[in-house]
Amino acid sequence: MLFLQLNPFSKPVALSEILIILIAAACVGWLIAKIIAYRRISMLNNHISVKKSELAIFQAQEKKITSTQLPLTAKVSKTIHPARMPANFFAPEKTDDFKIIEGIGPKIEELINKEGIHTYEQLSNTNPIRIANLLKNAGPRFQMHNPSNWPQQAKLAHEQKWDELKILKDTMLAGRQ
Repeated sequence: MLFLQLNPFSKPVALSEILIILIAAACVGWLIAKIIAYRRISMLNNHISVKKSELAIFQAQEKKITSTQLPLTAKVSKTIHPARMPANFFAPEKTDDFKIIEGIGPKIEELINKEGIHTYEQLSNTNPIRIANLLKNAGPRFQMHNPSNWPQQAKLAHEQKWDELKILKDTMLAGRQ
């Protein structure tokens, strides 16, 4: 029979090597987890700051509400936007023609009217983020439109500054060419 003779020092050496490897692996794992956690916390802090700025915009708009504007609510989904009101809620007697605003056609005008926005004044007081969210929810064919200057155009139309509106539209069209 053949017996393996072990060196009396081989067991402690092997155990110490295993222990060192386990400690090293634990340290590397802890370091990786810490890096991942810091990145996730950083992303969440950025997300929170974006949401805080959106909330501040809507709170500032809430202070400007007049009797002809629709009330804003703090309903939150992916982005903060006012809740959709029923079509006949605060429906004005007349609706303005939004198609004179560069970038708005009949279908977009219909979408905006369904949101309860019927006058130039209401559109001029509407945040472009809300309009962009409306276009995003309407589907991919509406997402290419940029509503960032629609409130400015609506304000000029509400104030009946037709010459200034035409100049603004011509400037916008010239920038596209």
